[in-house]
Amino acid sequence: MLSKLVKAGLVVASRGRNGFSSLSRPANKMSLLEIYMAVEAPPVFSIHEYPKEKTCRTSCTHKEAMVELLEDAQRALETRLGQRKLSEMVAKARRYK
Repeated sequence: MLSKLVKAGLVVASRGRNGFSSLSRPANKMSLLEIYMAVEAPPVFSIHEYPKEKTCRTSCTHKEAMVELLEDAQRALETRLGQRKLSEMVAKARRYK
């Protein structure tokens, strides 16, 4: 994950005995969408790859029926992640004990 974040320019890292990693810019300037895209996370929902059962109407039609809905859900998630900053998540995490 770290190498993907470095490659995306979100993190800087140094190897060796005195190695380190840190954000490339402030957390309040980094969206959760940038991180999500950088780590190449899979879609939130996916449709199985089982073969269609020709005698079952549902089996033959449900994938096509679900595609638009699941694409909409993915876009909604990505829109929301684009609106949220890493700093918000850090602040929330620090409130939990």
